[in-house]
Amino acid sequence: MRTVYRGIPFLKSPFDIALYLQLLSKLRPATVIEIGTKAGGSALWFADMLTASGTVRPHIISVDIRPEPIVEDPRISFLRGNAKDLAAVLAPDFLAACLRPWLVIEDSSHLYADVSAALAFFHTHLDPGDYMVVEDGVVSQLTDRRYADYEDGPNRAVADFLTLYGRHYRIDTALCDFYGRNVTYNPNGWLVRI
Repeated sequence: MRTVYRGIPFLKSPFDIALYLQLLSKLRPATVIEIGTKAGGSALWFADMLTASGTVRPHIISVDIRPEPIVEDPRISFLRGNAKDLAAVLAPDFLAACLRPWLVIEDSSHLYADVSAALAFFHTHLDPGDYMVVEDGVVSQLTDRRYADYEDGPNRAVADFLTLYGRHYRIDTALCDFYGRNVTYNPNGWLVRI
């Protein structure tokens, strides 16, 4: 929770930074849609990594109920929106203009209702080969009392989502288990649309 990128809070584990680099190399997304902005460090990191890997026009869309980015970059669109009502900010015509493939990152409140709503919304918009990463399921393993407030939201949401739509997705275990079984802050949260 102390990582920074170019002086901006980034808040990614070292394992997940390496896993995202592998995913970016494999997927080569043209659009990254991030639910949860914080200070904008991860949006900037994704923009820079895609540019460095040769993506000509990367577009990062970062949505937050109260976006507070401390960065401005023409490759990044910071939008105000609620994970429970993404249709209000990500209209069909807006999404239709987003180049493929997509990498969707759900990193909002970590509460079950928000994560579930975001997963359900993107299920109707993802194409085969697009990825969806649900971050911070690790909160269920952290012992500080404040993490109990999340009630294992990310992991429960992923499990219930896969119960409903599992035939359309595959957990990318090559990423989840690269450093050992679920050595990631996103256990079983690296999903590819099939």
